[in-house]
Amino acid sequence: MLKAKFIFILLCFLIFIPTIIFGQSRDEFRMEGEPGMEEETNLETKKNEMDSRIGMWNMKGYGAFQDSITLDTTLDIFHLYHPVYKEVLTASYLGNFGNPYLNNDFFGRESNVDFLFVKSREAYLLIPATIEYYNTTTPFTRLEFSQSENKARKSEQRFNVLHSQNASPYLNFTFRFDQAKSVGQYNDQKSSNNFVTLYSSYNKDNWNIYSGFISNSIKSEENGGLTDETTILEPEATEYLNVNLNASKSSFNSTYFFNNSEYQIGEYIEINDSLEYFRPIVGLMYSFQYERHKQEFLEEEENDTLFWDNSWYGDDYINDSICFNKLSNTFQIKQYENGNRKVSFGKRAFLGHEFVRGSTPGINAELSNRQEIKYSNLFVGGGIFRQTGKFWNWNFDGKIYLLGRNIGQTELNGTISKPITFFSDSLAALVFGGSIENLVADPFQEEFYSNHIKWDNNFNMEQRMTADGKFVSEKRKLKIGAKYAIINNFIYNDTLGIPTQTNKELIVLSAYLDKDFNYRKLHFRTRLLWQKASNQDLVHLPDLSAFVSTYFQFVVSKVLYTQIGADARYNTKYYADAYAPSTGLFHLQNKKKYGNFPYMDVYVNARLKRTTIFFNLMNIGTNFINREYITTPTYPMNRSTYRFGVSWAFYD
Repeated sequence: MLKAKFIFILLCFLIFIPTIIFGQSRDEFRMEGEPGMEEETNLETKKNEMDSRIGMWNMKGYGAFQDSITLDTTLDIFHLYHPVYKEVLTASYLGNFGNPYLNNDFFGRESNVDFLFVKSREAYLLIPATIEYYNTTTPFTRLEFSQSENKARKSEQRFNVLHSQNASPYLNFTFRFDQAKSVGQYNDQKSSNNFVTLYSSYNKDNWNIYSGFISNSIKSEENGGLTDETTILEPEATEYLNVNLNASKSSFNSTYFFNNSEYQIGEYIEINDSLEYFRPIVGLMYSFQYERHKQEFLEEEENDTLFWDNSWYGDDYINDSICFNKLSNTFQIKQYENGNRKVSFGKRAFLGHEFVRGSTPGINAELSNRQEIKYSNLFVGGGIFRQTGKFWNWNFDGKIYLLGRNIGQTELNGTISKPITFFSDSLAALVFGGSIENLVADPFQEEFYSNHIKWDNNFNMEQRMTADGKFVSEKRKLKIGAKYAIINNFIYNDTLGIPTQTNKELIVLSAYLDKDFNYRKLHFRTRLLWQKASNQDLVHLPDLSAFVSTYFQFVVSKVLYTQIGADARYNTKYYADAYAPSTGLFHLQNKKKYGNFPYMDVYVNARLKRTTIFFNLMNIGTNFINREYITTPTYPMNRSTYRFGVSWAFYD
């Protein structure tokens, strides 16, 4: 049974919002698909001297490609604030915001982070590969705030700021600050994470320049999970449940400095007597990135001998520190395709160098005996592509390491897209992709020392061949596909948390469906994933994962656009990976299966002009389903609670 105060707050929420809407004018920004949107937007545009327009894109291939992004102003899944679950169906997760997670989708475990020990927290980070660039006709600002429960209880708060503004039609500056703090429902589970960034873009004729810096910080208390999982089904409050660790903490800090510059050689094409545009023919590019990472594990436990199997450095040693620095430089030349010619395609070639330096505790606890990691790599690569074709689009690229620690590492990738017409959707497409990779192991997978765990390995290259195909129809809101992988010399973390390599072949197959069903004001979205591994001793995956969302959409007093709905996440039982607090890594376990619990939320989303709000009752199943709500051994998910949030957008 839900707590009475949850119901009271929900009623206040629904009553209070309609009372303020009569003082507001009708919103010039409607939800997607609402009738009259085009007519009202045109009238509003005529009234304004300057129309607010926002262009967005991100970059790939060392700056060779710019992919357009659409600013999301819809209500759909607005209540899904958690960065882990925005794209992930289900995950092995420690339960509290800011804590590590592992995607249950095997093909979703690829990472853009080079530092091994922070990959389990990647969703909370901002890195250059995920930067979104802006070009605005008027300043754009977005403020977001959300909170669970209240300060008197074990609350969670997030506050985000984004401001983007053009100093000229060609020069943009963007500032972002995200901050989150969570006490956690269980003992010794506090976490805080934030990032701040300032970056710019300059785009005019011959020059494209992108540069900036990012600073990330994550701090977490490590409680080692519950001493007894079965206690979560008892009526006692969570603060009365015992945990394994009471004075252990982990922290992570990273800093990025980055720059992508391109000088284009081309020609000006005259459209009419007063208008012309620049068509690039060849681009000369330079990419620079410096990243600095540091992770610390601090323990001041009075009695933890029952939790740790080993303590190599003795009781007086309390701090494991790991450092990782990387400097990358890449030079690239690109020949642009000519969209006016049927047989034209683009070409690019690049040469890069990277220098890496890091350290971990050494064989003993003396600081002077730290284990140093120092190496460099020289690589070359190139590709061909066609992005403007009406019948076929494709992109093939490859990279090989010629000198350094990773000598011989090879990466080949390809994608082919065939546009087709599907039930009046002319933008539907069949997309096929694949890759062949020979990958050198991460240096920390081969050699690592710390107080509670250590290893010294000599791994062969991991060989991967993957293939995938999918059908996409944006108009029909349909995506269906399958993926296949064959892996030799697979590297995984065994039941002791130590990286291990097998000489057995591993095959992984998955199929997925993503479909929205709409009938008038009723909307229903289903996302299904089935996957199977040929060797259950090497990787553990749930057979079926699902996310289902349904909501009823309506308008209150002609101005308050509202959704009332429910979500559910579910995966079948399997041997979910365990978590090692001292390294932040997940590893195999064969003792107990977890799953078969539906994580259900009930929510309200509402938008008034440029203000969007949500109210969410989370994990309500813990009130009436008598099963363990655990996705990672000994780490329970939060009990039923509520959360509310608001987002303000300013376009001028």
